[in-house]
Amino acid sequence: MNQIKQFRKKKKLSQSDIAKIMKIKQNTFSQWENDIRVPNIMQGIKLAEILETTVEELYK
Repeated sequence: MNQIKQFRKKKKLSQSDIAKIMKIKQNTFSQWENDIRVPNIMQGIKLAEILETTVEELYK
């Protein structure tokens, strides 16, 4: 299970907010949060930067 949702809520961002920043569909981001899909490495790095953490912390 990933920690994306917890980090997102800590930053007070919605799924839509992050999707817009990353230029992806909100549904795609929702699938990442719910462990249905995983971001590619570049998306994971960008997501970690947005959430001010590391990729490793997102997937503990």
